[in-house]
Amino acid sequence: QFLEDILGSGKHLLSLINDILDLSKIEAGRMELHCASFNLPLAIESAITLIRERASRHGIALTISIDAALGEVVADERKVRQILLNLLANAVKFTPDGGQVAVTAGQRGDGVELSVSDTGIGIAPEDQAAVFEEFRQVGGPRTQVLEGTGLGLALAKRFVELHGGTIDVQSTVGRGTTFTFTLPLRRGPVS
Repeated sequence: QFLEDILGSGKHLLSLINDILDLSKIEAGRMELHCASFNLPLAIESAITLIRERASRHGIALTISIDAALGEVVADERKVRQILLNLLANAVKFTPDGGQVAVTAGQRGDGVELSVSDTGIGIAPEDQAAVFEEFRQVGGPRTQVLEGTGLGLALAKRFVELHGGTIDVQSTVGRGTTFTFTLPLRRGPVS
């Protein structure tokens, strides 16, 4: 058990360091997108696979609804997957046992729109803008005991904005939260 605790702490510290490095690159204007064509539905499935075991441990049902018209897109696949992972990890973390997390994706106008919704504790209206601030965790006593760096949503927002997209949050305390982000739709070869 002691070794598992050390391993868990080491992984948490490595994650924190990587997040801080990513943020410092963004703030210095040195974060580059490595855009290429990739299959968006497969990237979504991949992100969900990484979170599925954690959700299952808490009896949280994961559902996916992907527009059949979605396929290949041009973006930075690693960063898109990281956006999804950060949103999914938050959704699972703040959803009580037996709850639900849903991912939807579809084409919207000249872009793609992805949403991660949960039946979690929700975010008070006065805290919703603050969730995207670095090192900021909002909420009451229940959220104080949950581990996290306060960087996941800040990074998600920055990665979305690097792509020229937007991200927003809709939430009702006691009912759940939906994070929705859009990315400009680019198809075809990378220039």
